[in-house]
Amino acid sequence: MDKEQHPIWNQEYIQHRGVIVTEVDSMPTSEMPFQSDAMVVGLCLAGSSAFDYNMEQKTFVPQELAVTLPNTILTYSTVSADYRVLLVIISKAFFDKFVHRSSFIDYKKYYYRPACHLSDEQFANIQAVLHVLRLISESNHAKRKEGLENMLDLLFYAMTRYRGEEGRKSETETRNEQLFSRFYDLLMAHYQAHHDLAWYADQLGLSPKYFSSVVRLTTEKSAAEWIDVVLAMQAKKLLRTRRDLTVQQVAYELGFNENASFCRFFKDRTGLRPKEYRET
Repeated sequence: MDKEQHPIWNQEYIQHRGVIVTEVDSMPTSEMPFQSDAMVVGLCLAGSSAFDYNMEQKTFVPQELAVTLPNTILTYSTVSADYRVLLVIISKAFFDKFVHRSSFIDYKKYYYRPACHLSDEQFANIQAVLHVLRLISESNHAKRKEGLENMLDLLFYAMTRYRGEEGRKSETETRNEQLFSRFYDLLMAHYQAHHDLAWYADQLGLSPKYFSSVVRLTTEKSAAEWIDVVLAMQAKKLLRTRRDLTVQQVAYELGFNENASFCRFFKDRTGLRPKEYRET
């Protein structure tokens, strides 16, 4: 399945339908950084895929359930010949409204824990939910939107429970996740202008040391590492998708005052110079 055939690229249809459920046997891209403003829930039925998610190598195997939130940058590397995955693709407009529902209020946890492995019973239950969700998504019933919202509530509540988080969070853990959510929102809005964790800590009214320790405790990465991850992901995307820009222009686009400092940063994060990465 090529780029034009993969359903994630049909943005007009996704926006029109709000939610689509479909089975695919490929990824939307190969080796190129990929970003969509849709949310995607995937249930791996067979085979496997490997990809970079937030600059970390991940694999997706049978009976895993994974969430890709809007604007996450992925780089796919391999897909097995027998790969099959059931996708729920949720438009940006639908997602923006749905994040305020109680079933999905802590959705930003999927930025740092995107996937979980399901037991046989859990796998069967999720398949059953997705089967009904697919039937509703393909209908044109007057109550279609209401039905989609109800089934997505059920799906998201089940996802939280199967990840082993429901009813187990302490008040401190909940506060920490809320802090990370606020930090991530700030980071995505200001990564070009602000690369120092002290600025983000100040915006949140915290000391840099305490702020970074909380982020590390919650996500296993420090705040500084998250800043670097986002900058490196955006750099990889620009280098591959904006070939009209020179490396120096990419550096300035990302808020680096000097091309040399950007090149050092990029090589430290990826092992390659920007030009080498662009040419691979």
